[in-house]
Amino acid sequence: MSQTLSLAPERKFGAPLFALLLLVAGALFLQAQVGARQVLLLLLGAALGLTLYHAAFGFTSAWRVFIRDRRGAGLRAQMVMLALAVLLFFPALGAGSLFGQPVVGLVAPAGVSVIFGAFIFGIGMQLGGGCASGTLFTVGGGNARMLVTLAFFICGSLIATHHVDWWFALPSLPPISIVQSFGV
Repeated sequence: MSQTLSLAPERKFGAPLFALLLLVAGALFLQAQVGARQVLLLLLGAALGLTLYHAAFGFTSAWRVFIRDRRGAGLRAQMVMLALAVLLFFPALGAGSLFGQPVVGLVAPAGVSVIFGAFIFGIGMQLGGGCASGTLFTVGGGNARMLVTLAFFICGSLIATHHVDWWFALPSLPPISIVQSFGV
């Protein structure tokens, strides 16, 4: 049995090492500018992102698999995740604070702007090959083609932000808070 030797160095650790260096640089910057709490939040976000990346957990892919293959495991995982989030967050919302920080819910009306935004989002998601979280997930995984989708996502967000007052002035239903209506 002969073995072939490769003269090219292995590049298995290039991207993860670069990501770790960026994470450390971001943590050092946050520590110097803001404090330890933001560093902990950055590290928590990075850990959750890494976990979701390696679990291949995605929102749109779960729906795609459900419709195409009639497998609902991804949707069940999403429902469990949402149920846990509600069980953990609603008591904090009812108390009004968590770890000494105020906790309030954002209650916004649904109207013409939401319908139009959902329609544009759906078209962009199909053309771009992913929603916002899916685009970030894919770019974070090293897919450079999704950088185009990310660039247009950012442009669309900036344009919408520039016209936000006009969007909010469109007709809408009154806002409804489940917590205020039914309690925690």
